[in-house]
Amino acid sequence: MTEQSTWLSQQIDQLATQQEKFTDRAFWLALKKVVAEQDRRSDQLGGEVDGRTWRPDRW
Repeated sequence: MTEQSTWLSQQIDQLATQQEKFTDRAFWLALKKVVAEQDRRSDQLGGEVDGRTWRPDRW
């Protein structure tokens, strides 16, 4: 996880614990999953760019 996504995840956790309603808490926890998925996909895309750049058969 990047530093920014770690910070955002911590902020979301803090907001989720402050919520009294279940639906509000569920929203924040779902948002946390979205942030984690975006971070994972960003990492995968970075790896794909590196992989395509360093393919010896395309030099």
